[in-house]
Amino acid sequence: MRVGIAGAGTAGLTTAWLLDPCHETVVLEGRGDVGGNARTVQVRAGGSTHCLDLGVREVSDQFSLWSRLVRSAGLGPDPLVSVPASLTLRRSDESRPYLVGPHTPDADRDREAVLGPAWEALGRLGREASRWEEEDLDGKVTVAEAGDWTTPITDVENDVVHALPASVFGCGVEDVAGLSARGVGGFFAAPQPSTSEAPVMQSLRGGTQELARALTGQLDAAEVHLRAPLHRLETDGDRFAMIESSGRRHLVDAVVLAVPPYAAAAALQSLAGCAGLRAALDAFTYQELVYAAHLDPFGMPEDRKHWSTTNVTVHDGWSETTTWYGPGHHAEVFVSQITHRGTPRRQVARASFRTLLPTPAADRARRRLARHREEGLHFAGAYTRSLDSQEDAVVSAVDVARELAPASPRLAQLTTS
Repeated sequence: MRVGIAGAGTAGLTTAWLLDPCHETVVLEGRGDVGGNARTVQVRAGGSTHCLDLGVREVSDQFSLWSRLVRSAGLGPDPLVSVPASLTLRRSDESRPYLVGPHTPDADRDREAVLGPAWEALGRLGREASRWEEEDLDGKVTVAEAGDWTTPITDVENDVVHALPASVFGCGVEDVAGLSARGVGGFFAAPQPSTSEAPVMQSLRGGTQELARALTGQLDAAEVHLRAPLHRLETDGDRFAMIESSGRRHLVDAVVLAVPPYAAAAALQSLAGCAGLRAALDAFTYQELVYAAHLDPFGMPEDRKHWSTTNVTVHDGWSETTTWYGPGHHAEVFVSQITHRGTPRRQVARASFRTLLPTPAADRARRRLARHREEGLHFAGAYTRSLDSQEDAVVSAVDVARELAPASPRLAQLTTS
């Protein structure tokens, strides 16, 4: 079988990698490099070169399939760097943050923790989000409808409950109330946070794009075409024709759309019988985000004793994050959201993204896509699952491979614990 895959992000390349022992594949990617929203830049600082992620950064060794994929792709026995997931929240018009969480015992000797009401609200958000998961809350229920607040919400609580999710999804602070509680909660479900030490987060030593390049290097029965966006799909007898924007055609027996929903909807415009699928794909909404890598402490608290790995600034109805890579890279390197604020003085790289919002409409659309049974047409990508994570991208690829190549040895390798 010859399988066409649109998109060379994590979902598309994992699909190709899983199918490679069994089928020929042709992968079409609109950008000039693989990785999708995993975009890694190399930055020189402190006498060393550092790999910083402008796009996907949140990975975890708790992602079981993703972790196995990383090791199967040959990234070494110890591919992850662990750093404390410390958190600072502040308002742009106030010099002192209203939340500085714990870092590590050693680092906290020189830091000033600021807990109080904001810390209590953070624990409350984690408990509420955990409850939403445990009760399998319907995705159509919004944050405003699901919040079980027993006392009137204060300004500080509002910043935690609304501004913190806004910094994750890139929407306005006021927009969070209308998001799906289940979609938001998946990112914050946790027990009461520890007052002594921050939780741990991971990053790939060579950046998240390293995985995409490693998977590409292991493809033997695949053609990967860069700067070749899928323009539309057509039927050609009992096969599909994947037509690039240049007009080049690729005949395939099955198609995997591992591109964002808007791109998948555009590709289906010429395909008969797909009106329902297009309507579902059009129901997803997005937020434009701009990220910059920089060498100056733009977006950081004035006082270094308040620095965390994640630093959230609330301003003008928005909430934007600066990530400090110092604890993991031992150098003063940063990545900031700069969609609605100024530009760092020492900016070294910049990228724009369209991120999906977890709305009730998106949850309904996801369920509609899960029910589709169009012969030979498959969807992959984190948006087909409940969370926008690297683990969900891999899970979606596994789901497709189980249909197209159930006997794949790589599928067995990845899914056997």
